[in-house]
Amino acid sequence: MSREGTKVILWEEKQKEYVKKFYDLQFVPRIGEEIYINKENWRVTRIEHDIEVSEINVYMELIKKVKQEKASNSDSKH
Repeated sequence: MSREGTKVILWEEKQKEYVKKFYDLQFVPRIGEEIYINKENWRVTRIEHDIEVSEINVYMELIKKVKQEKASNSDSKH
């Protein structure tokens, strides 16, 4: 029995844009799991398996960095 590589494609959920493509990824992330790609944190929102073409589509949303905003700079200068 020959084993072919599975194509794993990561997509940005809102824009439906391709983020990254992997082949033979050992571990597929789970829904709700956070992953670090392209120097940003992402949360997996859904996963679609297409068995006919050995493809797994992973849809993610970018996690916004709200904790890094400085409260002391809330008064903006014009």
